Amino acid sequence: MGKLEGLKPERVFYYFEQLTQIPRCSYDEKRVSDYIKSVGEGLGLETIQDDTLNIIIRKPASLGYEKSSGVIIQGHMDMVCEKEDDSSHDFTKDPITLKVEGDYIYGDKTTLGADNGIAIAMGLAILEDNTLEHPEIELLVTTSEEVEMDGALGLSENVLKGTRLLNVDSEEEGVLVTGSAGGELIEARIPIEYEEVSDYVAVYIEVRGLFGGHSGMEIHKPRGNSNKILNDILEELKADFHIKLVSISGGTKDNAIPRQTSATIGVKSEELSKFTSKIEEIKEKTINKYKSEEPEIDIVVTKGEEVRKVIDNKAFDALTSLLHNIPTGVYTMIPDNKEVVESSSNLAILKTEDEQIILQVSTRSSTESVLITLREKIVDEINKTHSKCSISGNYPEWEYNPKSRLRDKALEAYKGMFGKEMESTVIHAGLECGVLAKKYPDLDIISFGPNMYDVHTPKERLSISSTERTYEYLVKLLTKL
Repeated sequence: MGKLEGLKPERVFYYFEQLTQIPRCSYDEKRVSDYIKSVGEGLGLETIQDDTLNIIIRKPASLGYEKSSGVIIQGHMDMVCEKEDDSSHDFTKDPITLKVEGDYIYGDKTTLGADNGIAIAMGLAILEDNTLEHPEIELLVTTSEEVEMDGALGLSENVLKGTRLLNVDSEEEGVLVTGSAGGELIEARIPIEYEEVSDYVAVYIEVRGLFGGHSGMEIHKPRGNSNKILNDILEELKADFHIKLVSISGGTKDNAIPRQTSATIGVKSEELSKFTSKIEEIKEKTINKYKSEEPEIDIVVTKGEEVRKVIDNKAFDALTSLLHNIPTGVYTMIPDNKEVVESSSNLAILKTEDEQIILQVSTRSSTESVLITLREKIVDEINKTHSKCSISGNYPEWEYNPKSRLRDKALEAYKGMFGKEMESTVIHAGLECGVLAKKYPDLDIISFGPNMYDVHTPKERLSISSTERTYEYLVKLLTKL
């Protein structure tokens, strides 16, 4: 018996549970792609698996809809794989352990993958249901959306037949998304040399327990960035002590606000007693500063053995300078709507390699010129430290279409079903809609989805009742199209 058996809509939750049993982190999508392909073929439908493992399944129009323009239902198959510190889950082989608590479905100390498994589940349920009325349907399921949108970027420009696209990758019921941000990943590589030292003791410092969250949808919320917080601690210690950097590591995904960062530093033995008092003072001060917005914040300090090899001061200074000066969080709000984020950056990932420290910054903007300005500011800071810089993973913004007939139909259908207006908005997250709009300029596109919370974190949860209503809305909208 499945954990989700009995939940409605039954076939949506059946397929969703099947998806949770298949490991599907970004870039590890062959197994889930093959599964979706097998479902399409098992239903006797035309099924395509392309070179980037995208899946397209076509279902002919129902009786009376043969002359209607085709509709594409779209989502992505990969998920952000995050877990709690004390979880032994192995995302390369273990299924997600599901928990149902009231109206919500969770993973057990892991991300759930409702972002965006629920879109696939809805699409497959529609494909198998021959009682529904609809135009020709193409279910498009893309790969690697959570990283660099490789699937959408690799999609052929002549494979899709439909002219209207329903992206089911939004996270708030009753909100119709009609535009989204573009973005890119900026990487700084700080060259390091190692120095031999004597009479230094290793001290391990870790900032942990932060909420984290989606670096687009939740960047405006009062949440701490563990990379930034640890750097503040290091800068204060550098002002009073002759500390040395041994290693540093923080964040795991460029599209997630980092929840945990750690560093090992060297402290002169003769300063250790004074250092111990100071670090306790800083620890208490930092926790008090953030505890109202980060109630589970914790700072762990552990003394280790003697240190023999450390990173040179030039690299350490460059690192703290970049972490201090590169903006993180909201950069600008939309001029005509101060409640919507226009641009942001996320100091996402820190890692120490043999000859360099890598710092990755994820930037987003719904306005290309502002993204360029933000990029120039960050690159300028990197250049000041004589570090190497590269830019990758650029994806386009999805521009608002003032003359969308699909949007009008969607808003009309929602009001007819629920007796209230559906909100129409532009969001700060990056959606594949921007890429698909560039490849298929004549596509009319909207995005919507059920209520999900704390995506890209181990607290991710999906509303059962909202999923049912959203699926009913999707089915009703198809009859209207």
